[in-house]
Amino acid sequence: MRNITTTTRKMLLLVITILLGIAYHGEAIACPQVNMYLAQCLPYLKAGGNPSPMCCNGLNSLKAAAPEKADRQVACNCLKSVANTIPGINDDFAKQLPAKCGVNIGVPFSKTVDCNSIN
Repeated sequence: MRNITTTTRKMLLLVITILLGIAYHGEAIACPQVNMYLAQCLPYLKAGGNPSPMCCNGLNSLKAAAPEKADRQVACNCLKSVANTIPGINDDFAKQLPAKCGVNIGVPFSKTVDCNSIN
């Protein structure tokens, strides 16, 4: 019985190690995650004014989740897609959002940005 438990533990450890390796080498960010971070920003993106603290917190979370160039390019494409899909998003408000929150995430908010040029 003990051999089965030891074998099971070894297999479980191996599976966890493989999954961590896949997660580490795969994209660290995806569009649903980007959308979740910035969902609280929709009122600001449509009407302007001041972004809510929850919106700015989401922007900070997005910055932390997209530390690498590839992550920022994925986030850029997600933001561009949302901006072109959801009616009423004002491109000028979107461009001003990082400055209004005091967060430089390295991803311009624009419907027309070339995401391949992000560094």
